[in-house]
Amino acid sequence: MKIFVVGNGAREAAIKEAVNACESIDEADLVIIGPEKPICEGLADEIGSKCIAVNKKFSQLESSKLFAKDFMSRHGIKHPKIVARAPFVVKQDGLCAGKGVTVHTQDCFVEEYIDGEEISVMSLFDGKTLLNFVPLRDFKRLSADKDAPNTGGMAAYCPVVLTKEQKDKLDVYLKQLESALIAEGADFTGFIYSGLIWSGDWYVLEYNVRLGDPETQALLTHLKTDFKEILIAAAQKRLDTVKLEYKDGFSACLVVAAQGYPDLPVTGDRIELPADPDVKVYLANALQKDGKLYSIGGRVLSLCTNSDDPFPVLKAFAKNVKMEHKYYRKDIHIS
Repeated sequence: MKIFVVGNGAREAAIKEAVNACESIDEADLVIIGPEKPICEGLADEIGSKCIAVNKKFSQLESSKLFAKDFMSRHGIKHPKIVARAPFVVKQDGLCAGKGVTVHTQDCFVEEYIDGEEISVMSLFDGKTLLNFVPLRDFKRLSADKDAPNTGGMAAYCPVVLTKEQKDKLDVYLKQLESALIAEGADFTGFIYSGLIWSGDWYVLEYNVRLGDPETQALLTHLKTDFKEILIAAAQKRLDTVKLEYKDGFSACLVVAAQGYPDLPVTGDRIELPADPDVKVYLANALQKDGKLYSIGGRVLSLCTNSDDPFPVLKAFAKNVKMEHKYYRKDIHIS
């Protein structure tokens, strides 16, 4: 079976390698969409039954936070509660030099703050069965500083070690999600990403309607089951027959970005990669030209490996990448 992958980042590079993707959408038996934009614009609806992606209606789980809140409320799924909806005024206490008031009239809201341990779970739905992959942890901030800007993701690893209570309550939530999709008549075959936080139970912080980046790179590094066979089973509506198997240890992905990311990344650096058969490199914002590799900004490389302690291996590799204006997080470890 020929599979075509829509998208050109490191996530899509990992998927293409896992499924030995074909080069033409017209010849493909299956099409899998990576990025959120074409999914939310309804590309899956246009392609039809051979597409592995959420349809436009349910893509609102990502594109509309209010749609997602209403969906969770209807089905008793725990999530941070809305405490105020626009229009409202936010005022800062103290002297603010005349800049302490902001008025919000657009369709936005304020939700309660929940502090706790976060995980991500990526699931594949075929209209009747929700197949759930091993929990992951991702690192969205540019640095360990709590005030650092969020990015598209600087690293990820799996599996996350959970307590028995956390595992049991995660099972309860995932069954709730499956039941909710079935009850709502969700008729797509595609991926749902649950961003969860622990506060005595799992609360949903967000839904995405796609595989995460760099979470996908870590997951596919960890997965022993043939990913292509999983996609074929989903297309044939038989995910209930799939048994997932994983490698021992932990699998991780570390992103090498261009300095200045996410606002003003430096571009045009020549890149030379060290030789290490234990580290897989997926290209994202990198361009091959005349047999040489150059950065074109943003998140440039995804470095992946599997071991008992993968981040020291990945950080050592990143240190030895020859790229003048590179940036990666040196503080990340398995927690």
